Amino acid sequence: MNKSLSKEMERKLNMAVKTSYANRGMALEDLIIFTNEIYRKKGLALVDKVATPWAVNYNHKTRKVFSAYPLEKSTVDFIGVSHGRAIAFEAKSTNIKTNFPLKNIREHQIQYLKTHRNQGGISFFIIEFTKQQEYYFVPIEKIYPWWKNSLTGGRKSIPYEWFPTHCDFITSGHGVPLDYLKSCGTVY
Repeated sequence: MNKSLSKEMERKLNMAVKTSYANRGMALEDLIIFTNEIYRKKGLALVDKVATPWAVNYNHKTRKVFSAYPLEKSTVDFIGVSHGRAIAFEAKSTNIKTNFPLKNIREHQIQYLKTHRNQGGISFFIIEFTKQQEYYFVPIEKIYPWWKNSLTGGRKSIPYEWFPTHCDFITSGHGVPLDYLKSCGTVY
């Protein structure tokens, strides 16, 4: 573990890495949140998790929750800025070794990232293949044709083999566990 990391940050990283099947997407988000904390402390970026508003219904007598649901569609998972450039991205994780299912991407996410990019922002997906323990930086303009084609009867997934040849592989570096800013081109 990097000696420059505090005990608290090391604890958060270990928690993000240990995950169950059901929470693998949350583990990726926790890893990104941890990475973003380091970027902020180093003055490289300010990137935050976008909260989704929820309605929670509970029994007033027992104070137990009996249902919860999102009130509205969120924009994307993370938004921020790095050296004057706006950043917006969605984090996706798959346990499938051979492909990334496009059903994991929602239309409102695509539309937000396209509009963000058209306004000069850096718009992308971070896609994790959990079995391979690999992370890819996928710009919206690379994933959009696949997604659009899937809506008109085309392939419903992107083959795993496409990612290493068409996308940036995200590694740890510069003291962060998931150094996606390297692919954004805003630092280093």
